[in-house]
Amino acid sequence: MARRSASPIDPAPRSDGARMAAQRTVDRVLAPRYAIYLDEVNRFIAACVKVMTRTGDFSPRVKEVIDEAGLSNQAFYRHFASKEELLLAVIDAGTRDLDSYLRHRMASVDTPVERIRAWVNGFAAQAISPEAAAATRPFMIPSARLADRFPDAVRANGALLTASLEEALADAFAGGAVRGDIDPVEDARFIYDLAKEWLQRQLTAPQLPAPEEARTSARRLEAFVVAAIGGQ
Repeated sequence: MARRSASPIDPAPRSDGARMAAQRTVDRVLAPRYAIYLDEVNRFIAACVKVMTRTGDFSPRVKEVIDEAGLSNQAFYRHFASKEELLLAVIDAGTRDLDSYLRHRMASVDTPVERIRAWVNGFAAQAISPEAAAATRPFMIPSARLADRFPDAVRANGALLTASLEEALADAFAGGAVRGDIDPVEDARFIYDLAKEWLQRQLTAPQLPAPEEARTSARRLEAFVVAAIGGQ
């Protein structure tokens, strides 16, 4: 059978070099817009947090956020298909900030059990003072509402926060500082669920507990977690 000649519309084979050159060209063309778009997204996230903190409404109207950001409807819908997608971005930003804060606290202590204590204390600290609670509510409260619509993203946020706890539990287990039946992955999730429920209860109470009362409760939470893992 004779070989069919290439049609003018047949796609030409692309070498790795051609693909890399094309990617560099696209990156160069999009770079100025990327910086603009990144700034817009950050402004929308910051504006959403400001509106929620100021009004106490954790499902603010899109117009309120747009006005606070000083941007346009077109800019908003360029990045977010809905208000829920914006709230998800807000939660993701807050989760990453909290993970960084927890890791910083854990790095300041020496033993694995002390790292676990630091994680629990750092998590609970988000509700100790009125200022901390006001700053945390916009990131924590919408999370439960979005779990049904964005289950994978919400689970990923939880996994980010438990990763450092899993590491500390694994180190404590390896060093014989906790019970012999500890499962770092499962038990990190149990601790996270407990701490998150504690935090949500504080943040959603009709009246925020007094700081000393919250500290006492946080110390009980820490003691309970350490006792549950058989910490030494």
